This record gives sequence, C-alpha cells and structure tokens, in this order.
Amino acid sequence: MNTRRARVLHLVAEAYIDTAHPVPSGKIAEHLDVSSATVRNDFSTLEQEGYLQQPHTSAGRVPTALGFRTYALAHLPPPPMPPRLRRDVRRRLAGTDGDDLFELASRLAAELSGYAVVVRLPPDDALRILEIHLSLLTSRRLLAVVVLDNGLVRQLGVDLDPAPEGNVIDDAERNLRQLTLPIGEVPRALRAIAKHADPELGRTLRALADAWRGLHPPRIFRDGLGRLLLEPEGSDPVFVRSVVDHVEGEPLHGPSGGTHSSAATSDEPMAGDDLELLLDDTVARVSSTFLCGTGHGQLTLVGPARMRYPRALTIARELGRALGRGDPADEGTGAAKTPA
Repeated sequence: MNTRRARVLHLVAEAYIDTAHPVPSGKIAEHLDVSSATVRNDFSTLEQEGYLQQPHTSAGRVPTALGFRTYALAHLPPPPMPPRLRRDVRRRLAGTDGDDLFELASRLAAELSGYAVVVRLPPDDALRILEIHLSLLTSRRLLAVVVLDNGLVRQLGVDLDPAPEGNVIDDAERNLRQLTLPIGEVPRALRAIAKHADPELGRTLRALADAWRGLHPPRIFRDGLGRLLLEPEGSDPVFVRSVVDHVEGEPLHGPSGGTHSSAATSDEPMAGDDLELLLDDTVARVSSTFLCGTGHGQLTLVGPARMRYPRALTIARELGRALGRGDPADEGTGAAKTPA
C-alpha cells in the first residue's frame, strides 16, 4: 500500500483502539488535512485489500485481523519501557524465585497491561525416578506413586480395564525402577519394553506410557482475567467465551511456532526476536518466550483484537526478559520477522 493509505490504516487502528467505535472518514481527514472523499477512497481500497471492514452500512471502519497485524508489525521491535518503570519492575521482582517469581510476574504484567496474563512453564523432563510404587485402586484403575529426584512426590492414575493381576503389577513396577532415564524419556522406553513383553505386561506398560504425561504437566500461572473483562468487549458473550478458552485452555503456540483453528486467524505467527503475536477478529495474544531450565517458558498477554499493541509488546518483552534473567538494558535491535 502507498504511504498515505498506510497512514490511514494506522490512524484507524489507533482511533479504534482508543474508542472501541468505528472510525469515520471525517476524523481521519482532519488528521491528514485531506478531503473526506479522499479518505473514503482509501477506505474502499483498504477494504478490498482486507485491511479494513465496515461493521454497518452507515458506520465508519474498523481494522480486520490483517489490519491489526499490519499495525502491530510496525511496532516491532517495540518501544523500550520507560527507565523508571523498568527499574520499578526489576525492583519488585528482585529477590523472588521459584513459583513466587512467576506468580508475581503474571500479576505485574496484568497490572501494567490491563489484560489477562498466562505464564506457562515447560514440564521438567530432566527429573529422574527415585522410587515408584504401583497399587490397585479399582478393577479398572491403577495408582502410581512416584518419588522424583527433586524430592517431589507425584501420584498418577492409570486407566486399565481390566486391571492386571498382582504379579503383573510387580513386574511393571520392577521395569520402571530399572529405568535410569529422565522422566520425559520414560514413555518411549516403556513402549519399547512392551513390544517384547508378554501380552498382560505389555498392556500394562503401554497404559503407563499413555498416562505418563500427567506425572509432569506444565506449570501455569494466570492473572488479570477480571481486568480484561472490564474492556468494552467484556459485555460480548462471544468474546468472553473466546477469552476464557485462551486463558484456561492449552497454549495455541509455542517457542517453535504457532497453530490455530480459526479461519479468521492470521496465517502465521508474527515474531520479532523473542516475541510472537497471534490474533483473530476477536482475541489477540502477545507472547514472549524465555529460557526456563532446559526448556522454554512463555508469558502471554490475552486481550481484544483492539489491543494496545505497542504497550502490550513492550510489557511482554520486558517481563519475559526478566523471567529469563535477561539483561534489562538489552532492548534488542533485530528486525521483525515471520518464522518459516
């Protein structure tokens, strides 16, 4: 698009973000010192190209998901957080570790952005088993009590109909105790052993492998849903359902890329350095990926498609870097990119 139409798109996005009302051509014409007819022509072209839409016949225009994506892309890399605010964030996080750090970071991100925040940590696949005991709960269910090498004790229910006999349970327990692998590699090892075991033991080991993921689920911290529902979109039940699904459900993307099911969603995740954006016509998600142990964690701001993108991108980056113990002075200069 030409320079003026790009400016029109950005002005419409900014006005709609501020007011939550469709933007008339006259308002844009005032900013650009051109006629309303000129802006209406630009509106028509931007509609045809998929950047703007007209909710009602007599209404102004609002950005589409593609329009918001284009607007947000222009703010990568995001503006740095003001030094005083950055120092305050770092001060509040200083001296906090473990789960307390992630709880505080999610609360801070929600306070600063006004949006819902989800911090997801990867399961710790590197832990190993110190002790394991299998017992019969019911005629269709086993209980595995596992002591991990960090001292945590986890319980795992295993559905198995019918449940195996006691000697098979003992054999399965013995096979598990002999494994010296990190727990993330245990399911594959159990399935390999099951291929050469007798049918009952094999069936039991496969059931254990299928249930094993529940032993080390990702840790999730959430905050700010109430703040988000104070946005004008909070009165729309479709928006509320979509937000709750994104906040309470499984992550829609991860450090290596994005997936989604909505036909209205942008074709690819947008990325810039450690940031990603996924959005559709209802909800936007800005995520920052950070190192967490041997894996990657993710801090995600969930807001309306009418998100305050420059601020949200800045907050996601700063809090993500703080969680990854990155250098607060390193604002990054890498160009925005879309992952292959």
